[in-house]
Amino acid sequence: MYRPILIGLVLAFFVISMSYPILASAARLELPVVVIDLAHGERSNGVCAMMKVVPEVYWVVIVKDEAALEALDDCIKNNAYQIIVGDLTKIADLPSVDMIIIGQPMEYLSDAEKEAILNWLNSKGHKALWCATDSDYPAQGGNLETAQHVCNDLLDYLQMNGIDVKLRSDYVSIEDTKSNAAKPYRVVALVKPPARYDADVLAIGAEKVLMHGPGAVAWVDENGDWHKVTDPGTPENIIPILVTTENGRVVEHQPRNPGEPGELGYAHSVGETGSFVLMAAQVLETDAGRIVFIVSGESPYYGYQSLITYQYYNVPLDGPWFFRNLVLWAVNMYGELKALKNMVAAASEAAVKAAAEAAKKAAEPAISRAEQAASKAEEAMSKADQALAAAEEAKAIKSDVEQLSGKVSSVENSLKDLSQKISTLEGKVKVVDQLEADISSAKTYAIGGIVLALIALIAAGLAITRKK
Repeated sequence: MYRPILIGLVLAFFVISMSYPILASAARLELPVVVIDLAHGERSNGVCAMMKVVPEVYWVVIVKDEAALEALDDCIKNNAYQIIVGDLTKIADLPSVDMIIIGQPMEYLSDAEKEAILNWLNSKGHKALWCATDSDYPAQGGNLETAQHVCNDLLDYLQMNGIDVKLRSDYVSIEDTKSNAAKPYRVVALVKPPARYDADVLAIGAEKVLMHGPGAVAWVDENGDWHKVTDPGTPENIIPILVTTENGRVVEHQPRNPGEPGELGYAHSVGETGSFVLMAAQVLETDAGRIVFIVSGESPYYGYQSLITYQYYNVPLDGPWFFRNLVLWAVNMYGELKALKNMVAAASEAAVKAAAEAAKKAAEPAISRAEQAASKAEEAMSKADQALAAAEEAKAIKSDVEQLSGKVSSVENSLKDLSQKISTLEGKVKVVDQLEADISSAKTYAIGGIVLALIALIAAGLAITRKK
């Protein structure tokens, strides 16, 4: 009686245990999942290095068929989380996908693949899509600039279906006559991201990256017009990442002759010089989550020489570290980089502060002497101010003296006139005095005459008396 029940329980347990991995796989995986596309004519050179450099993620490789699977290196087979035979529609079967890398594709994506990518981008969560192209002198040969066309076709499709991705790959080659590995086309690009969206963490420990025969990145506006990423008016959510020095130049290899297959640049023209963008990202904030688009003029795999390269023609490079930074930033798992950035900033601040303190301490004697000199200078300045004030006062006194001198001169003139008048008056007084003397003499003579007359009269009177 219990035996059938027991057998039923055992069978039920077996069924549940067999189905558990399938049920569990529907849950999100513990680590970010990065899909590498090998289903569109790409070869696998460089893929093993990618996996080794960033072991913190689950690497999923999609190959076109069983033959391609068999041809994979053991390194890839041993380090891949999963290898899928098929195409990019298979991403719908994965429990989670955080990033897709399409490196220099040689075959166009099907409509079903583009739709699968569109649905994935519209799903919930943080996502990143990196489409890596080439210059117009493809490493794979030919003159059709296929990688650019395939990536631009996908990006055009996404934009036409409501995702505002503006980045494009232009149909030119970029060289650098200064920063290169022995030849101008072996560009040693500079890691120069801005701080927007924490993109500056990409430059932690990474300054130079090989871009072997790269193309240029551009963007398109609402009218379909193409622009350089360095042009004014570039949207703020477009971030330049890898650039040439100011010695960059634009060259064209396709079409080789007029009328032959090939494209000319849309945003870049032959002969232009300056700093050009070889990799850029665009960050979209959507209701479903953040989407990071990356477009580059070279690839981490299937190119002539991977950008992960650590040294080329004796030029030391930071490709491995940069690639790791880029993937972790793209999948939003860069807490370690932010912490390192903060530590570096704090250390730099502490170093600057310590240097400032040391400089201050070393400069204290000079500062003291300078303060003393400043004090003396201030005292001298005060005396100078006093002297200036005294000079101003003296100047005012001089002006008053000059005015007084003028008045004295006028008084002197008046005194001269007065003196002359007094002199004249003195002459007149002398005349008056003479006149007075003359009058006095006349009076004396007159009085004497009168006296004599009186005497004469008296004598006459006496004479008359005697006669009688």
